Amino acid sequence: MRKLSLIYIMLFMFVSAAWSADAAGVLAQLEKIKTYTADFVQTTEIEGFGEDEYSGKLFIISSEKALWDYDDPYRQFYLFDTSTMKYYDSDTKQMIIQKLDPATNVFMRLMLNPSDIRNDFDVKLEGSKLMLRPKDDLGLEQIVFEVKNGIVTGILTKDQNGNNTDIELNNIKIDKSIDPKIFDPAVPEGTEVFEY
Repeated sequence: MRKLSLIYIMLFMFVSAAWSADAAGVLAQLEKIKTYTADFVQTTEIEGFGEDEYSGKLFIISSEKALWDYDDPYRQFYLFDTSTMKYYDSDTKQMIIQKLDPATNVFMRLMLNPSDIRNDFDVKLEGSKLMLRPKDDLGLEQIVFEVKNGIVTGILTKDQNGNNTDIELNNIKIDKSIDPKIFDPAVPEGTEVFEY
C-alpha cells in the first residue's frame, strides 16, 4: 500500500508551484513544472500495528522519473521511470524491479500526464486543501494536499483499511537542475534482485 501512496504523492507534488484559486486552475498548471525536490518526514500509521516514522529526500523530473529516497530509519528507495519501478530495501538486502505499462497502469499514466487526474479522481479544493477521491477502487480512500503560500507543505493519504500516511515537506525547490546521477542510486554488492 505504501508504494501506491508514494506514486500518487509524487504525481501531485507539482501542484506546489502551480497554485491557483480553484482545482481546475491547479490541474491546468501541473504540466508546467519541470523539476521538484524536497526533504520529507513521513509518519505511517498501520491499523493494529502503530506508527512508524521515515525521512529522506524526494526528486522528480516531470514526465520522466522520480526518486523517493529514504535514509532513516534505514536506507530504501522507490525509483520510477516511464516503464519501470525499482524498490530497494537495505534491511532485507533486496531490490524489486517491476515493469509498468502506462496504458494499463493508472499510476504510470498519471506520472506521464498528471493533468489527466480527473479521469481517475474526483478533485475538490477546500480552502488550502486539495482533496482527491478515487473514482474506482485503487486501494486509497483519499489524498489530501495541504498548500501554504502556493507550496505543498503536507500530504495525507488514507487507504480503505484505515491506514494513514502523513508527510511533511521542507526545503522545497522547484524547476532547479537535478544531477542525473541522483537517479542512479548504488546498491551494495550481493543485493538479491527480483524482476517481474
